[in-house]
Amino acid sequence: MSLIALKTFDNSVEANLLKTKLESEGIQTFLMDENMVTLNPLLSISVGGIKLMVPEELLEKAVGILNKYNQAPIYDDKGNIVKCPHCESSNIVSETSSFKDGKGILALMLSAIFFVLPLYVRRYHRCLDCNQVFDKHK
Repeated sequence: MSLIALKTFDNSVEANLLKTKLESEGIQTFLMDENMVTLNPLLSISVGGIKLMVPEELLEKAVGILNKYNQAPIYDDKGNIVKCPHCESSNIVSETSSFKDGKGILALMLSAIFFVLPLYVRRYHRCLDCNQVFDKHK
């Protein structure tokens, strides 16, 4: 049985959520480099993140489940579907900051110096239709 990487993650929570979903659909999965990235998240870039591996013969079924999972709408704290303020689309994803602002760069440097988790992480949404990035709380 040969394995193929279906998706990569930068944290084990998201990886295990999708792993559990695929296993509930009858697809045996494996997580590669989960312990390495969990113990030291700064190594995520070096090892290529946590890789969700599936058997090659079940890849097409797993991709179908992944697409269905990714198309689920995102809800805000009040239970409303989050929509893009630019095009009103609900086809959005939630992402982690890429350290573009001053706080993010400072947090990245301190994390590298002291070998600790990043002190400052910002979550935002990105519209998949118009590629607009907007704040999670707006």
